[in-house]
Amino acid sequence: MKRFALTMSLLLLPMAVLSGCDWMPGRPIRADIPPQPQDVHDFDTLWTTYCSGCHGADGRFGPARPMNDPLYLALADDAYLTRVTTNGVSGTLMPPMAKTQGGAMTTEQVQDIVKGMRTNWGANLTTQGAPSLAAADKGSDGKGSEGKGSEAKGKLAFSTWCGACHGDDGRGTDRAGSVVDSSFLSLMSDQGLRSAIVCGRLDLGMPNWQGRVGTRMSDARSALQPLTATQVGDIVAWLVSHRVEYPGSPYPDTIDVGGAP
Repeated sequence: MKRFALTMSLLLLPMAVLSGCDWMPGRPIRADIPPQPQDVHDFDTLWTTYCSGCHGADGRFGPARPMNDPLYLALADDAYLTRVTTNGVSGTLMPPMAKTQGGAMTTEQVQDIVKGMRTNWGANLTTQGAPSLAAADKGSDGKGSEGKGSEAKGKLAFSTWCGACHGDDGRGTDRAGSVVDSSFLSLMSDQGLRSAIVCGRLDLGMPNWQGRVGTRMSDARSALQPLTATQVGDIVAWLVSHRVEYPGSPYPDTIDVGGAP
């Protein structure tokens, strides 16, 4: 009997030693192993990793459109936000974010971003009468899209609704910068310009199509009616007309240093 007990103890000893290794100091446990990128679904983590560099840490004050804007989120439906996040915007600095299009996010993570923006930054706003974010079929000149409306009417509309801050010629004042600068226009798509005119820049104090910055009426727009969809398209057309083939020029002359070309 004693020999049997000793034999069993010897057989069980390796198992006890192996099982005890799971609790040895320094051995990682499952909770210590970081999740794989595709397994992350926390909105704050996803936003910080993939979106904050352009749209701002809290969806504001970035070089790209602020997404922490209840008006923009009220006008942009889930399908639009999903499409832009998935595919990016051709001809702009907005890249495709979905793995299916060469990005780094799964389809589920794209939905996490869209849902997270609505949950954290959306609001039940009345958008009746607001121009759509997408241009209609025809502008005031009856040709092309609203984004290619009447430049002549756009110049007048810009001077009336935007000149108080940006100057009648769009070259800027002490209240706001130039919006006809060739470098600026080369970085802004037609859609980006339209979104800015319709929604404003809540983070920078730029009024929306109604002349409001959030709930506050802008002093510069208090005596003006809200912009119509056609006027928005005309202003976009006038701004786009200032684009040049080589933005940022004229360039400085090449300096000959020590005979180098």
